[in-house]
Amino acid sequence: MKNLLVAAILALSLSLCNLGDRLKDLGKREQNSNQSGNSQPGNQNSNQSNTDVAEGDDVPPPPQPGNSNGGSGAPISGGVLNARAVSLPKPAYPKVAKAAGASGTVTVQVLVDETGKVTSARAVTGHPLLREAAVQAAYQARFSPTKLSGKPVKVTGVINYNFVPE
Repeated sequence: MKNLLVAAILALSLSLCNLGDRLKDLGKREQNSNQSGNSQPGNQNSNQSNTDVAEGDDVPPPPQPGNSNGGSGAPISGGVLNARAVSLPKPAYPKVAKAAGASGTVTVQVLVDETGKVTSARAVTGHPLLREAAVQAAYQARFSPTKLSGKPVKVTGVINYNFVPE
């Protein structure tokens, strides 16, 4: 129960970090559009930007007719992906980590492509001696393709691996 609570809090914090990055990107886009001559001095377009952020709230925009994601757009957030895996190999427990008494949960942030294959993985929390084993296992995980409006899309999320000494 405690591990589940920790995992949920971690997933929430990662989502908030991703939201912060998206807001930064949105701010850069707004700044670039204002610098390109679309904004007159004294003309305030900031209300539109604020409205866009409030309406988006970490939810991908609905697909527009004729504008298919086709896998080329930004990935959608999937949260904790453990339960959605078709195949989730158990990581090897490194001998060095066992000898050192390292244990606990390692959280790996992954990017899953349109076919369900993990294309990017990096450990974001956990004991340093366990991280590489978790990342290697994450690359072996497989997922059912995620579809948005019938089209396969990329998904970003986390996989949690719990290392328990035997």
